[in-house]
Amino acid sequence: MIDLHSHILYGLDDGPATLDESLEMCRIGYRDGIRTIVATPHMLNGVYQNNRATILSRTRELNTALSQFKMRNAECGVEGLPSEAKNNLTHHSAVRIPDSALQTRDSELRTPNSEFRIPHSAFRTPHSELKVLPGADVHLGEDLLGPLRQKRLMTVGNGGRYLLIEFPSQGIPYMAERILFQLIAHGIIPIITHPERNPEIGRKPARYYEMVRMGCLGQVTAMSLTGGFGPEVKRLAKKLLIHKLVHLIASDAHSIETRPPILTPAVRAASKWVGTEEAGRMVTEYPQAILEGKKPNIPQPVPF
Repeated sequence: MIDLHSHILYGLDDGPATLDESLEMCRIGYRDGIRTIVATPHMLNGVYQNNRATILSRTRELNTALSQFKMRNAECGVEGLPSEAKNNLTHHSAVRIPDSALQTRDSELRTPNSEFRIPHSAFRTPHSELKVLPGADVHLGEDLLGPLRQKRLMTVGNGGRYLLIEFPSQGIPYMAERILFQLIAHGIIPIITHPERNPEIGRKPARYYEMVRMGCLGQVTAMSLTGGFGPEVKRLAKKLLIHKLVHLIASDAHSIETRPPILTPAVRAASKWVGTEEAGRMVTEYPQAILEGKKPNIPQPVPF
């Protein structure tokens, strides 16, 4: 499986505080069947001032730590998983990663490899079969074209095609449609993160429907589908799924315990509403196409 939205890089935002915690989160995701994680720290939200250089450097550091250990599946706890999770490991592990994904595209962003201490928990982490790619959870602001032209925005997988967009938690700015259209006109496809957790979308889902019709994609949080954010959010997540308005399931992981990088329970929940095949595509085929810079073959949105 592929997790396109995860706050797994330590020390950059409200995710893990240490490399030890980042590695433990990787282990949890690996056991669940995840083979690719896109690291998406907050960007341009007025609180965490992350930039491309920092994200690329910290992603390389985490991958280096993962590659230090060559372990068998049993040592990661895979042998104790239910058969369904084992099948995920078998069928979804062959994820193709673009060679350029971890490369710094601008010479001024190149930084030397960071030195770091290998924590004790690293001896329980997965081997290098798990890949972490760079990305960002970009806050919707009035001017995104400036940072885009200056190549300061961190796109999904550093591919230059898809951009995670986070709305303010309490609503949608009046200029949102204009900004989203500008991004699309410049060849960037917005992926709107956790729309089911935005109260204005709950009140006015038709506005979000038009954004998807415009060309945006939607990403639902895994825990929203299993009730982790409450019954109202779960109901809206179900509604958006049924109306083909969310296309990706991602963990939006922030921690080991409170919001871990786990997808399987959410895929199981989504299967009840959209079918097993479509739910599976939301963590395999669709995110794979995005990492390859292609347009996923998603169903057409259904009007309310």
